[in-house]
Amino acid sequence: MTDTATDPDTADAAPTDADTADADPTDADPTDTDPTDTAPAGAGPVGAEPDGAAPADAPRRRGRLAVAAVALLLVVALAAAVLSVLAWRGTAGTVADRDEATAVASQVVRDFIGIDADNAKGNVDNMLAVATDPFRTELGRFSEVFGAILAQGKVRAEGGIDAVGIEHIDADTATVLVSASTTVRNTEVPNGAPRDFRLLLGLRHEDGAWKVSTVEVAP
Repeated sequence: MTDTATDPDTADAAPTDADTADADPTDADPTDTDPTDTAPAGAGPVGAEPDGAAPADAPRRRGRLAVAAVALLLVVALAAAVLSVLAWRGTAGTVADRDEATAVASQVVRDFIGIDADNAKGNVDNMLAVATDPFRTELGRFSEVFGAILAQGKVRAEGGIDAVGIEHIDADTATVLVSASTTVRNTEVPNGAPRDFRLLLGLRHEDGAWKVSTVEVAP
């Protein structure tokens, strides 16, 4: 009986299926861990906020901006109110000054053109009350002469103001143009002679009141 011997070299050369499976290194590579394979669908990078989400402090920032806008509007409204009041006061003060300056100038001209032998002293005193230098000094110097001349000539005068206009006015000075007409009667002209005047009066604001400083005949 012939024994059939198994060749040990031949047996070792035939690889088994298990050996073939163990020889594939990619199946057992522990480093093959791509994170994108396990990330859920639609998820962004780690730490990123979802699309369309506002920062956490956005509501507080919008609130601060709203408060600042309201404060700015209040400041603008207050400034406008203050300016309106100041403008009104300035206008009112200008109107009052114009009225007073016009009244003083008109009164001086009325006393001047209406002076006669009967009222010389009273009219001069009225003019002195609202006069300042140099007009005050000149008027006081000739007041007695006026009275004597008017009494000697038996002068009678009647007149009135035709028009008054302010040529210039500011806080301290004013210039007023007055047109007037009068009829003067005396011993030489018993029936009277009409006369027209255009007088330019300079005024200064002194001690809280307008006073006449100059009187000139306007061309």
